[in-house]
Amino acid sequence: MIRWTNTIGYRLPLLAVLVLALPIGCDNKGRYPVHGRVTYPDGSPLTEGIVIGEMDKGEARVMARGNVNSDGTFSWGTQRPGDGAEPGKYRIVVMPRSVGEYEASQGKLPDVDPKFSDPKTSGITFEVKPGKNELEITVFRPQPGRR
Repeated sequence: MIRWTNTIGYRLPLLAVLVLALPIGCDNKGRYPVHGRVTYPDGSPLTEGIVIGEMDKGEARVMARGNVNSDGTFSWGTQRPGDGAEPGKYRIVVMPRSVGEYEASQGKLPDVDPKFSDPKTSGITFEVKPGKNELEITVFRPQPGRR
């Protein structure tokens, strides 16, 4: 009986430390959820692509990204899909699915105007704040004759 009590006495503090440390190890380490949708001016969704956000944090560059689903929705991740982004102001780019050589030879254009593929020309910024974040993006199709 005494041995059982002593064993429990040693295990309880260890169990308490593990239980308290568990939430710390499972959080998103200062990242907050960012969900959004990419559409054209007529409301139809971009059906394939990637939305990337980048910001400067001191000397480092922080990036978050999310794959665009067939309904135009995406969720940003930093270390793994959907794990959120650090707070701060991001420059946004929207990268459509690449057009292959054959498709290009047939006159197929990318699904998004190339200006949205460069953070200097996209004109889109977004500030991630603590809590849930919603990012609605409107893009334009490329103009014929431009690639």
